[in-house]
Amino acid sequence: MWWKTYAGEVSGDFELWTTTREAARIYKLNLIPAEEGGGLSRKAGTIRRGGNSGFQALSLALHFGAEKVILLGYDMQLTGGKKHWHPDHESIGNPVAGKMRDWHRHFAELAGLVRVPILNATRQTALKCFPRVDLFESLAEPADDGAGEEGGIHPRTAKARLHRH
Repeated sequence: MWWKTYAGEVSGDFELWTTTREAARIYKLNLIPAEEGGGLSRKAGTIRRGGNSGFQALSLALHFGAEKVILLGYDMQLTGGKKHWHPDHESIGNPVAGKMRDWHRHFAELAGLVRVPILNATRQTALKCFPRVDLFESLAEPADDGAGEEGGIHPRTAKARLHRH
């Protein structure tokens, strides 16, 4: 369980969420039920796991009503032979090529179902189902809410600070 290994490293003034009942109970986290697979769950208040924490974070943002999502760190490939930007996990699983193919399929299923703009600002990515954007340009775009906000992202999008696990 990710929380058992890394809970001590997570701090900040934001909500912490998990899909695991045990982790919610032990670490006093918010729980959202999850089911296997990609795409969107048909069950109210439930997200899909998608095989990785990035998928779950995206699903949670959509569940909370994000009106625009900018993905960062969704490389979905072995970049320079590395599985993560950080050292491999010692006590929990690490990605392998076969799992990454499943992840791509799950994200593609989700991309075909949502109307919310999901933009991929990851520098090096194999995830092709979302439009690629430059991070700084995407943050400088005016909000589409008609409220006259000058530049930046929609306030509702900015509020969602989600930890990826």
